[in-house]
Formats: sequence, structure tokens, C-alpha cells
Amino acid sequence: MNIIGIDVSQGESHATLITEEAEKITFKFKHNKSGFQILSSYIKFNTIIIFETTGVYSAQLTTYLKRKKVKFYELNPLEAKLRIASLRRNKTDKNDSFKLALLSKTKLAEIKNHCNKQSSSPYESLRILSLRYKQLIKCRTRILNFLRSSLELAFPELNQIFKNAYAVLALQIFRMYCHPDFLVGLTLKEMTDRVYKSVSRRIHKNVIQNYCAQVWLAAKDSYPAVPADSLEIEITVTK
Repeated sequence: MNIIGIDVSQGESHATLITEEAEKITFKFKHNKSGFQILSSYIKFNTIIIFETTGVYSAQLTTYLKRKKVKFYELNPLEAKLRIASLRRNKTDKNDSFKLALLSKTKLAEIKNHCNKQSSSPYESLRILSLRYKQLIKCRTRILNFLRSSLELAFPELNQIFKNAYAVLALQIFRMYCHPDFLVGLTLKEMTDRVYKSVSRRIHKNVIQNYCAQVWLAAKDSYPAVPADSLEIEITVTK
């Protein structure tokens, strides 16, 4: 049985083939048609491929192997790290591909149960949806962190007043009054009416008035680090 260990990177992979005769061959290939032809030239009828799952980077490789009906195992990165940790002191892509191949050659029966299962169509759809959901959550978190840091410069009291920055009312007030100078000359009633008209009627006016009162009073004593016409404010509002 031939074993190919692959260390997947962005756009290309390094691979090591260990043949039945214990011959070691290293090569690399890009994740495109010509690159997969290179990989295909090393695949025989009795070849098994093993690699660590790397999310979107390994997606093209996984798709190619499934279409070609090549037997392969995707090893959870944490599991792979635990099993070959002692061999990772001098990490190189070629070295890692050899370790994966060697791991499969010597402990295939043991690691099979720790590999990601090759899902059928319905489960594959759920896996994709789950992956996209996690990516969206990370994206939302980055945006929120950016917003929080911007408010800390422009109107830090807003971060204290609104613990839930995802709320519709909070986001609308951030957009309209992310700097205390935007409230200069406005009465509390005028501010409340403007916010009320811009948000869903499902939010009770008393709730809006309560938050507006806190923001309106905080603006009187706030000392922002940036002026109202700064680029920081423009970016915050457009975001």
C-alpha cells in the first residue's frame, strides 16, 4: 500500500509518498487543474492519502479526491498535533507531509477513528452551513470590536450605556449620535423623536426615551479623544 501525506497550505501543498518498498518521494503541487494532475501521477490503485483538515484551504483537495474516488483521510489538526508533537520541533511543510505519511503507514488502523468522516450530500450541506455560520460570527465579532474601539475614542459613554451593541436601538443611536457634539443644540425630546422615527415601532417609546436620556446626559459631560469631523467618525458612521 502506498501512502501520500499532504501538508496543505494556501494555494498549494507539499506531499510525501511512501511506497510499499519504503521509498520516499517528495513533491509539491498547486491547487489547480495542472497541480492536481501532478498529484494524480503519484496515485496508484492502492494509494491512501492523509492530510490535516485546514478549512477552506483544503476544500479544493477534498473535492478533487472525492470526484476521483481516491481513498483519503482528513485528520483533525489537534489530533495530528498530539500524535506527532515530538516530531514538530523543526517544522517545514515537506517535513510535516512526511510525518503524516509515516503516521498513516504505521498507525492507520488507530487513527481511522479520529479522521473526519466523508459525509453524504445532506450532511455535507450541513457542514458547509455550519462553517459559514462560524465565519459570519467571527466577522460580526471583528466588526463589533472595531465599533467598540471607535466609540471609545469618540463617545466612550455609549459603550457603558449599551451592553448589547447588536440591539437595533443601540446601532441606530451609534449611527446617529456616535459623537457628543452631534447632540449640541438638541433637546431630549427632539433627540427622542428622531430616534423613535428611525427605529421599529415594536420598540416601546418609553424604552427609547430612557436610553436617549442616558445618552443625552452623558454627552454633556463627555470628553472625546477625536473631533466630530475626524476621519474616525466618518468611518464609524459608514460602517
